[in-house]
Amino acid sequence: MSSNGKMKVLGVLSPLEAIALITPPEMKELFFISRFEDSDPDSPAPDKHGYQRQPIEARIPGIARYYAEPGSRTTPIFVSCRIGDEVADFLKLWDARDIAGILDRWGTSAVSVIDGQHRFLGLVRHWEDDNEFLPLVPVILNFGLSFAEEAQFFDIINSTQRKLPKALIEITKADVTEAGVVDHAQRVRLLATMLARHEDSVWRGQVNLTGARDPNKPVTFEGLRRSSVSMFPKEILDRIDERGFDAEKVARDYWRTVAVACEDAWNPEPSVTVGEDGEDVVEKRSYRIKELVGVASLARLGKDIIASALEHDDFDTKMSTLTSRIGSVDWEKRKGNEWMASQAGFAGQADLYSVLYRWVYLSKMPSDE
Repeated sequence: MSSNGKMKVLGVLSPLEAIALITPPEMKELFFISRFEDSDPDSPAPDKHGYQRQPIEARIPGIARYYAEPGSRTTPIFVSCRIGDEVADFLKLWDARDIAGILDRWGTSAVSVIDGQHRFLGLVRHWEDDNEFLPLVPVILNFGLSFAEEAQFFDIINSTQRKLPKALIEITKADVTEAGVVDHAQRVRLLATMLARHEDSVWRGQVNLTGARDPNKPVTFEGLRRSSVSMFPKEILDRIDERGFDAEKVARDYWRTVAVACEDAWNPEPSVTVGEDGEDVVEKRSYRIKELVGVASLARLGKDIIASALEHDDFDTKMSTLTSRIGSVDWEKRKGNEWMASQAGFAGQADLYSVLYRWVYLSKMPSDE
């Protein structure tokens, strides 16, 4: 039984929805948020991750201050009640304010916040600052949602409001909402997911999976996925399948050959020079190979190389031979480097791809006419 309990079911709107009231301390005790960085016991994802980004901490104090103002209003919070078909029993426990009973019966993730995590956290923060703050917060209780439907509901709600990072949307599709789908788009998502996670992939641990800013991971999952669309159009995947090859292995082998051929750029070491005072000066060099323009251009070139290799009896040798030529490319970001004269991002991929293609297939340097 919760303390200061004011939980109450106001009405059942349909077999799928009800509306209820709850106070901040009860919310803190009962509500669960399915976050990508944390484990969700109901998640079907390989590592049990949730589907929401981490809360933006900087927003919470401002929301709490809003609720401290006279005349502040609360808006409904949407939750998914993960209680199977035991709706009547759940509503009875809610009306009885029996939070412990709900958690004991259906687990800590029984009431999962779909929409309103920042409002929920702001309300709780203000209550923690002022225990006299006990508003009745309206809650829309949703029943019968599978985990995938819950994640999809979250995507739809948030995609029409503040835009979610495309990386988070796409990896949720790969792991959850499109799991089991066998179309081309999902197959490419799974290839990109494999590259980001597989223990034999040179990309493992280097891909920003959620789209949140991370200077140590300049390529997001969406960047890798979108690049993989260029590398593995349906026609190429069909040809790979026809030859009996494993597309995932082909992707890993291609990127591993790139990484080995361009070792200095793929795993850069800072340069050390001696300064005027005789002390060592450490300078970190920047390379474009793992930036979006580099990844997108290499992926587009990868399609050509794979297509060429598919024409030969010794697929692996042909792919390795062509890909290894990339080792002569100067990937360093510095003024006057003609190899890297293109724009950044996808906008620059056409130019950089052209430079790479001319070198690999025609042995022409960037300065050659």
